[in-house]
Amino acid sequence: MLVVLNPRANAGTALRRWEPVESALRARHPHLSVELPADAGHATDLVRAAVTRPDPPPVLVAAGGDGMVNLVLNALMDPATDHPRAPGCALGAVGLGSSNDFHKPVPGTGRIGTVPVRVDAARAEFVDVGKACVLLADGTRAVRYFLLNASMGLVAAGNHSFNHATGVVGWLKSRSVEAAIIATALATLATHRPLPVAVRGGDWSHAAPITNIGVLKSVHFAGGMRYDTAVTRADGRFDVNIWAEAGKLRTLGLVAGLYAGRFRRSPLAVCHRDSVVELRPDRPAPLELDGEVTMVESARLEVLPRVLKVCAA
Repeated sequence: MLVVLNPRANAGTALRRWEPVESALRARHPHLSVELPADAGHATDLVRAAVTRPDPPPVLVAAGGDGMVNLVLNALMDPATDHPRAPGCALGAVGLGSSNDFHKPVPGTGRIGTVPVRVDAARAEFVDVGKACVLLADGTRAVRYFLLNASMGLVAAGNHSFNHATGVVGWLKSRSVEAAIIATALATLATHRPLPVAVRGGDWSHAAPITNIGVLKSVHFAGGMRYDTAVTRADGRFDVNIWAEAGKLRTLGLVAGLYAGRFRRSPLAVCHRDSVVELRPDRPAPLELDGEVTMVESARLEVLPRVLKVCAA
């Protein structure tokens, strides 16, 4: 088992939270190996070197937040085949981040202390992976993979602000993640404007300006918010949840409902299910993939059915 650990996760508290987890894991896995990369590029290099050697690790664990899971996923996946570079390798995770949406819902047995873990390779299951073919703002093209969700609009803008938080929100992140998320959401909502974006699925389209669009493989996002739509990790479809254009108070009501797991009955909710979705904003816009944000001219999102083995909790 190889663990790739982001010590900077959750405002730099990851190492302290990791110590009791490491002790418990070493008792179960004596040959546990832990790497602490210097930065994202180093982490990517470590993963690719591990999964392309003759004896790749049977379990590759991303220890950190959802961004670390996404980094390890993208290093593991091969764009030439849309499959993992080491087909027998199972992806695991230790939730040391701020949201840890990859782990949700966390079963009673899915924690070591207070930390959520998914490292049981014996009960690993194959899950869908989202593939994003994007035209970047600089005119180049790229492929990115995601496991949880993609978004464009309010949530992507909020994620960007949260990831680069300073001042009061930066201080809150190290003390109360949920308070920091709520503060970020309110600040983002105060300045956000509806985004004109053409959305197209297999047999439907949406051309009106939107507040947000979520293209989901998990209903959990942004810490405590969750949708009440039907997507699962291995059903071969996305849930496509659009927040229609609305004023700030109505949007705030929708956000409050999402903290209680209510969305479909909102008059602002537009819901579809599809395996391919195209997004074309009228100007370069932030695209969020599992919490990581990139400026894009356009994106084509598709489901890769059951291509990745993921550890159970």
